[in-house]
Amino acid sequence: MRLTPLILSSQYKINGYRPKNGRRLTRTPFPFQDILPLALKDSVSGKGNKTQNVACLHEMSLLFACFKKNDFKESKCPQEIESFQKCHIRFMEMERTRSLQEREGVLIPGAKQMSHKQINILLRKYPQPK
Repeated sequence: MRLTPLILSSQYKINGYRPKNGRRLTRTPFPFQDILPLALKDSVSGKGNKTQNVACLHEMSLLFACFKKNDFKESKCPQEIESFQKCHIRFMEMERTRSLQEREGVLIPGAKQMSHKQINILLRKYPQPK
């Protein structure tokens, strides 16, 4: 049996015309109706800021590789232990200064991430028009 264009064409119509690729078209989507006005709230919650930073991962992996190589003897890996401890001290100081700035509400220009308190300070400074 030879397939003709009449057999291959679709037998149904959607929105007044037949689709040419054999797929059924979606119905015309209903128009968007805003129930509430599209505006930001005057504050944000702090629920989403619970991510923990992984600190000194590279130094930790080097330390464990040295431990594995030397049968977990600490006396044979003093450089790796020292570099890991320095990195950890640096990270703790950075976290301490970050938490102090966050508590005081200091806004850092050009910061990529801000806490919910800093965002709330900005929203209070520049309120949304009502």
